[in-house]
Amino acid sequence: MATGAQFGGPPPTPPAGDAGNNFLSGLLDVPVDAEGAKRVNDGAQQFKALAQNGGFAINEEGLQRYRTVCDTFIDGYSDIKADLLALGQAAKMGNSAYAKEVATFNVKVAVSDPESLVPNLELLIDGFKQVKEALTIARKNYSETEDTHSQTFAKLRGGE
Repeated sequence: MATGAQFGGPPPTPPAGDAGNNFLSGLLDVPVDAEGAKRVNDGAQQFKALAQNGGFAINEEGLQRYRTVCDTFIDGYSDIKADLLALGQAAKMGNSAYAKEVATFNVKVAVSDPESLVPNLELLIDGFKQVKEALTIARKNYSETEDTHSQTFAKLRGGE
């Protein structure tokens, strides 16, 4: 289902003022597979570039709400990171060849290949950090636009 909030490849051209909203609306649909984590990270990079190029702005209330979402994800990961890294140690499951094979497989699934859990969570965390940076830039864009409009209205009223 294409919603305009998809990531990867060239993004569709959204209506004016809608690009940031499209990305943010898909932010909570967080995949944990390698492809999904990469899409979110790539989308976050595009989102940041959009903000850097003045492609969207956000007011203080919006900034705080989205920042809370990002912080919740980032802080939640920080809280469990040590537990997740412990998954990188093979569990003592017995001395049989099968037990050793299962323990090795469990480590691989958790931490030791591009499809494993921990590297993909770290990629998602990087994406959320980039989103926070984009939001800060977008807030600055909003302030600058607001200042410009205030100056324009002051001139129209005969001030300055």
